[in-house]
Amino acid sequence: SPRAEHSAAAKTGGCFPGRALATLEDGARTPLWALRPGQRVLAMDGAGRPTYSDFLAFLDKEPRALTSFHVIETREPPRHLALTPTHLLFVAAHAWAPAAPGILATPALPQPGGVARATGGWRALVLGAGDRRDVGAYAPLTRHGTLVVDGVVASCFALVQEQHLAQLAFWPLRLYHSLVGWPGPQGDGVHWYSGLLYRLGRLVLPPHSVHP
Repeated sequence: SPRAEHSAAAKTGGCFPGRALATLEDGARTPLWALRPGQRVLAMDGAGRPTYSDFLAFLDKEPRALTSFHVIETREPPRHLALTPTHLLFVAAHAWAPAAPGILATPALPQPGGVARATGGWRALVLGAGDRRDVGAYAPLTRHGTLVVDGVVASCFALVQEQHLAQLAFWPLRLYHSLVGWPGPQGDGVHWYSGLLYRLGRLVLPPHSVHP
């Protein structure tokens, strides 16, 4: 059966298929499964500008899991982005409204005619969404808390619906990597910090701020 989004990592960090592509600082595109800590990938800073951000770790890494994904389709520019249902995107309600860095929505209910952030102008008109199953689920975390995947900007998070709060929650992990550098190869499964955050979040955050 498909992997359900009940793990702590699926709640704190939304997942992409392993074959989804990130863009490295040298312009090369690489599948997410091949990312290594310390590589710099295309992301978005707090002001909504493109930047390159350090890849820190996978909040969840399930190479063999059969996973259900939503597929968001856009045009102008055309993009297809697959991600788990509680993952967060930067969107606007209408094509003439800015897709602001703090405006997040889950792709479970994409609104045709809305705007998602994308490369090449950082705006893409949403046409709709479908569903598909794929093998592999990866939840990457970058220093900026954002990542451009298959040409669309997404948050690295899926628990807290405010980007700045999610970034704050992962500050200790970013500090750890700043002090000690990059650890060895990461094993499969849920990152220990994801599990800890999910348990704490359910205890201290108001219900409307946490996905069920």
